[in-house]
Amino acid sequence: MAKAPAQTPDGFMEALDHPRKAEAQALRDIVRASAPGLVESLKWNAPSYALGADHVLTLNFSDRKSARLVFHCGTRRKETVGGPPFMEDTTGLLEWASDIRAVATFRNADDIDQASRVLPGLVRAWVGAVQVG
Repeated sequence: MAKAPAQTPDGFMEALDHPRKAEAQALRDIVRASAPGLVESLKWNAPSYALGADHVLTLNFSDRKSARLVFHCGTRRKETVGGPPFMEDTTGLLEWASDIRAVATFRNADDIDQASRVLPGLVRAWVGAVQVG
């Protein structure tokens, strides 16, 4: 049985009422182009991207002033708040919430445009680091 449109990432995005919807769609496009092997689904009430059974990237809409991309490692790794990041971020985009979870925040189209040069490489590096670990 097919899922209803609102239960799919496309349907979710179509119905999304958020001031940064365009930025969120741009992030979604970047993630899908950068790591086409990830499986997109809805998890945590947002488009999320899985590598096997583990979700490793998730859009977040908890802040009405920004669109966020959460970088995480799934359930296989123990999270340590305040621990050293498990991967180096040479882009400066990530704010680390723990050793295995970070957030990139985008407040407007200019943020997305500036990040578009480095974000694809960061997404690929994250997926590669999660696969190795």
